[in-house]
Amino acid sequence: MARAVSLLLASALSLGLLFLPAMRGGEMTAAAHGWLSPLMLSICAGFVHGVGYRPVRPWARALLHPLLLWPAMAGLAVIWARSF
Repeated sequence: MARAVSLLLASALSLGLLFLPAMRGGEMTAAAHGWLSPLMLSICAGFVHGVGYRPVRPWARALLHPLLLWPAMAGLAVIWARSF
């Protein structure tokens, strides 16, 4: 169930990133670009967790844990959206 939530959250955020900048046009500032990189990394981690990858290393397992991953994706998306 957690993997499905990760996959759905990552899919929704990636679709939002696909359409939102196109609607905003040229309004993206340097601050928005600065928050976009960690947001994209967290979305990629959401896809990795969602498709079922299980890392061997404990630090990688901790980074892909839903208790860290979901708030990171949601928080970074909110911060990025407010940076315009």
